[in-house]
Amino acid sequence: MRKVVRQKRPDHTMDGVWHYHKEYEILLTTASYGKRIVGYSIDDYVADELVLLGENLPHCWLTDHYVEQYVIQFTKEAFGDTFWNNGELARINKLLSISQQGIKFNAQTTKQLKPEILHLYETEGFERMLVLFRILDRLSKAEDYKLLTIEDCTVKNSLKASNRIEKIYSYIYENYSDNQVSLSNLSKIVHMTPSSLCKFINRITQKTFSELLIETRIKEACKLLLSTDKHISEISYLCGFRNLSGFNRNFKKMMHKTPREYRKFYEAN
Repeated sequence: MRKVVRQKRPDHTMDGVWHYHKEYEILLTTASYGKRIVGYSIDDYVADELVLLGENLPHCWLTDHYVEQYVIQFTKEAFGDTFWNNGELARINKLLSISQQGIKFNAQTTKQLKPEILHLYETEGFERMLVLFRILDRLSKAEDYKLLTIEDCTVKNSLKASNRIEKIYSYIYENYSDNQVSLSNLSKIVHMTPSSLCKFINRITQKTFSELLIETRIKEACKLLLSTDKHISEISYLCGFRNLSGFNRNFKKMMHKTPREYRKFYEAN
């Protein structure tokens, strides 16, 4: 088990952070928010999220904010060939089978298991194994969870396409405040024509490049509205909008409130 601390995690200029491995992985995010990509699933993630990933399931977490995560990895082989045939492990075996689609557990399960996971980080030797199986047992009994991607054994062979997804989001995260951000510039990074890239983005995300960019800018604006006292026009500019009326229009379309209404609503609550 290890604790992962990073200042951010976009990386479109290198080989990328999208990866897969033979180990099962339990991942608890304690600080951060951004995009979680598992298999063909692309979703927002926030702090206090607990996910279980199966063997060789491609994944990555993307953000331009501080990251703190606890990562538990293990293989079935480490416990011996016959160990998992034990009838008492049937429920855990079923859990691990389902994890090939990725599992996101609900807030209640996460809250219950967070102390155990933090305790596991502090333990060593045989005690660590006992705590791991307590965690797996509790996860196997969880009834409310979300499967993250389709079950498809070819997912792990799709790293070229998956790395493109990662690079698209990394580019947007790193450049959303720049008015020079463009589909044309991104197409050079992913080595595709603008037309092919446009079709690829739409096929994978069901959105256009422009919609992904505006969505990111609005989400960043929401954070600034709640965490600072900056003027709305300044926030608009910092998030890449060069026209205040355009910012207000797009914000209300996505958040169903004007920026001013949004700030007042959350200040009151």
